[in-house]
Amino acid sequence: MGGYFGGLLAHAGHEVTFIARGEHLHAIQANGLQVKSVNGDFTVRPAQATEDPTQVGPVEYVVAAVKHYHLALAAQQMRPLVGPETTVVPLLNGVDAHELLARTLGPEPVVAGLCSLVSLVEAPGVIRQETRLRRVVLGELDRSRSERVERLVQAWAQTGAEAIHAEDILAALWTKFLFIVSFGGVGSLARCNMGEMLGNTETRGLFIESMREVEAVARGRGISLAADVLDKTLAMAEGFEPTATNSMQRDVAEGRPFELEAFSGTVIRLGEAAEVPTPVHRHFYALLRPALARAQA
Repeated sequence: MGGYFGGLLAHAGHEVTFIARGEHLHAIQANGLQVKSVNGDFTVRPAQATEDPTQVGPVEYVVAAVKHYHLALAAQQMRPLVGPETTVVPLLNGVDAHELLARTLGPEPVVAGLCSLVSLVEAPGVIRQETRLRRVVLGELDRSRSERVERLVQAWAQTGAEAIHAEDILAALWTKFLFIVSFGGVGSLARCNMGEMLGNTETRGLFIESMREVEAVARGRGISLAADVLDKTLAMAEGFEPTATNSMQRDVAEGRPFELEAFSGTVIRLGEAAEVPTPVHRHFYALLRPALARAQA
């Protein structure tokens, strides 16, 4: 996500520095950042990239696009990038990234955001983006409209991406969350793509029940979801490519650490706080926890 959305800005002429590591970093430094996309291929060359944020110093925007389980460490490493005029934008899965960033960096620089994108690192220095979908949604947590959010929204919009200045970013976060956490849980356990998930009566029913459970938790926390959020989300899922999978199930299948705590773990935790039962996600969590333990070991 960071390579793609950062690459769009760099390709459009904005000054972007990529914080990366390992072979990915070395390839970007040597050959630039290559993006293979159904929306048009491009290469950012030369590309500014480093593994050390202290070499960069304070910037206008920090876009956090890491796995949720890396966010606590990344937030600490962001400190040299954050000055009095910096805005920190999380683009990652889950519904609480902005809270963690605010605890580490203070609330003033932090806004909330999300993105919808099917992408992966095909090889070091190479990002592959596989569908037409490339949406980013940003907003202030107090629902005000701000110049700092609008400037970044317009910068992404001018690259051709769908960029939205949200009126209620928390509702937007939970609307995405109820979809992705359910797709992730069912897809990981059933080892199926979207077409198989929706085409099987029992699996489709579990997917819907999972979304309904997350919706109940959101409403229990006072989130103003649309009345027809479940119907619209199901219709969106039916419009996906039948072969679509999600990042969590790919991580599970390949034995990598995955975002179980940010997904079903968060549903359970917030459900308990709101006194909303979450039996579906308790089952997801219990069934996937051994795989996560193996990957972490």
